[in-house]
Amino acid sequence: MGDRQNCWEFNKCGREPGGSRAGETGVCPATTAISCSGLYNGINGGRICWAIAGTFAAGRISGAYAREFSCLNCDFLRKVCKDENICKFDQLTPYRIYNNSSRMFGRREFMRIDVHLDLKFSIAGDARHNHIYGVTIDFGCGGFSFISEHFMPSSKGPVKYRIKLPGNNTCTHVSGEIVWKTEVRDRCLAGVKIMGLNDDAKRDILDYAYSRWLKGVRLQ
Repeated sequence: MGDRQNCWEFNKCGREPGGSRAGETGVCPATTAISCSGLYNGINGGRICWAIAGTFAAGRISGAYAREFSCLNCDFLRKVCKDENICKFDQLTPYRIYNNSSRMFGRREFMRIDVHLDLKFSIAGDARHNHIYGVTIDFGCGGFSFISEHFMPSSKGPVKYRIKLPGNNTCTHVSGEIVWKTEVRDRCLAGVKIMGLNDDAKRDILDYAYSRWLKGVRLQ
């Protein structure tokens, strides 16, 4: 793991089991979230603490999914972004605040698996941006959802996305229609129905997402 520290090692909060503040404030849920172990090379929830309720944020215990937005300015989150080479990962924080469930959940034909990959795209008629940057939230055979910088609604029809493939610096092009969109403060949360994606690229993304999901399940 090299220098890939867990949050309690980096922040020295003392809330790990047996830590100096565990008796005063309770053991932090990130230290005992076994189902998250291995994610971003951490122990339990040690490298995905921003997605776990009851962790410290700005010096106090936060509610579900870092409600105070403190994670956006956290040095540890920036370190995980750098370590794991996910440039837009910080955009996930307002998604977690919004809701961890999707309005499309009950109507999906294929299962979605959480996977966080950098993406960029352009919207016709939005003169404010040459490119809009974001990160995927989940991915499936038929579509994906993402959170990004704010953008104006697009006209009907496909949008072309450039998604960074896991494990290397290559990108693939995806064509898809935005089927729903929600504004989350200064960000947008959206769902895409895939209309065009190279089969090899789709396999690479789904294999990567599934292997990470399976790793977490085995450790529960």
